[in-house]
Amino acid sequence: MYNRGLFHDWVPKLGMLLLIIMLLLVYMLISPIYNGNIGLMVSSTGIMSEYFMWSTYASSIGMGVAIPLVMRIKLRFRSKEIMITALSLMAILSIVIATSSSAGVIVASCFLFGFVKLFGMLEIILPVQFMLSPKGDRPQFYSSFYPIAIILGQLGSFFAAQLSLTSNWQMMHFYSAAILLSTALVCVVVMHNLRFARKVPLYYIDWLSVLLLSGSMMLLAYVFCFGKQQAWFVSSNIQRATMASLTMIGLLIVHSSKVKRSYISFRHYGQSNILYGSLLIAAQGMFMGASAIQSIFTNAILGYNWMVNSSLSLMSIPGMIAAGIVSFHWNRNKLPLKMYIFSGFSAYLLYVVMLYFMMVPELNFERWFLPQFLNGYAMCSLFIAIWIYTLAKVPQPDMLISVNGVMLFRSFIAIAFFSSLFSWIQYRLQWQSVNNLAFYFDGALMSNSPDVGNFKDVQLSAVLAANKKLLGYIIIAGLALLTFILFHRFGRLKYSIARHRAGQSDQNLLKNKVFNKEVTDEVELVAGSIV
Repeated sequence: MYNRGLFHDWVPKLGMLLLIIMLLLVYMLISPIYNGNIGLMVSSTGIMSEYFMWSTYASSIGMGVAIPLVMRIKLRFRSKEIMITALSLMAILSIVIATSSSAGVIVASCFLFGFVKLFGMLEIILPVQFMLSPKGDRPQFYSSFYPIAIILGQLGSFFAAQLSLTSNWQMMHFYSAAILLSTALVCVVVMHNLRFARKVPLYYIDWLSVLLLSGSMMLLAYVFCFGKQQAWFVSSNIQRATMASLTMIGLLIVHSSKVKRSYISFRHYGQSNILYGSLLIAAQGMFMGASAIQSIFTNAILGYNWMVNSSLSLMSIPGMIAAGIVSFHWNRNKLPLKMYIFSGFSAYLLYVVMLYFMMVPELNFERWFLPQFLNGYAMCSLFIAIWIYTLAKVPQPDMLISVNGVMLFRSFIAIAFFSSLFSWIQYRLQWQSVNNLAFYFDGALMSNSPDVGNFKDVQLSAVLAANKKLLGYIIIAGLALLTFILFHRFGRLKYSIARHRAGQSDQNLLKNKVFNKEVTDEVELVAGSIV
């Protein structure tokens, strides 16, 4: 006997709703590594910060690797088994991360944390999708879900920083483990023991492709995290890691083309939507990498601690809410995505321009409200719009085996590449600025003017100069990107920028109806009992 819901029949409908909200909060708030606590983790364990950045990327890689396996695992195990196992393993891994002093153990634990987290998230996201979008309208679901997910992630980092301020960074992981185990006990009581569908064996999974993709992405993350620290390709470790990563990707492509049930599909990656969407994702990664410049400014120049920096991230929440509201009405009225994407990148460009003029030694805290609002609106709106545009032409049956490559590119590769690139460029520009300032120093001036010998002020001036120069490069690239968006058609008639056509062709209407029916059928299989 099969059950398409999650809970026992004796659980009331209101109780089901509250349980789903509770599970959603648990999965979205708890993470293996909190960026606001990395500084404390470095000082406490003595491990280099690069390892913790590697751990952060490892969690995203683990989630991306797990995407093609979620339906196979769901068809093999019961929903109750998946949920309890995922919550229990996440609790154990949280304790391991809090108590371990080995960098390798922390990195591996974060990868496994992200890997098992996705299987439990699937059990929650599909009912949430049906609740937010009963008709299976994917753009409408993204407009509601992405702001919720991103805001909860910001709140999780803020709570971790606040708890670390009153106690230590390990306590957040211990509390997370306790919450996860308590949630698992609740699932033991309220979740049913029936299967979702017919049992399917696991030996159909192409485990070799899983290992190849995991190894390639983890080595690539190592290159991005340790490139600056090891002088990039001057280091033999970086050279070997790069070659091994590229080799594994090549083997994965060859192997996937020869197996009957491929783990990942590359046949849709030549579509124009995915190609141009990947370009837009890379551009978004460039602007998100600018947050590293903001962190350098707030830490080195303004002297903010991790708690104040976490408070800055909360200022972006109103912008995220605004992005969700705009996206909801934009998609409900079937307006073209072009100008919505343009508005997101325009907000990012204004954020960088304001950051450029804010590079001064003293700055009021209130000056951050508008830039952070623009940052939140841009990030959330582009997560929604670019994802809708990129996957618009991917068939529903091929979604899971095609989406993980795009997700890894969005959540890991684009952000990690530009973050490491900007960090290295800022370092080089900073030393160039120091050399330029040192040109005006001589022995007589240093001896007659004691204040000139304050090298701290010289260093801070060099940081400001380097930041402004790097932000100027990003502004120029942003202007070129906005020009490209204005002239790109995005699947519509040439020279059509913001014109909304009230009527669509019969063929497009038919495609939309078929697509909505496919998504609705898939969601109803899992969330039918919550209606």
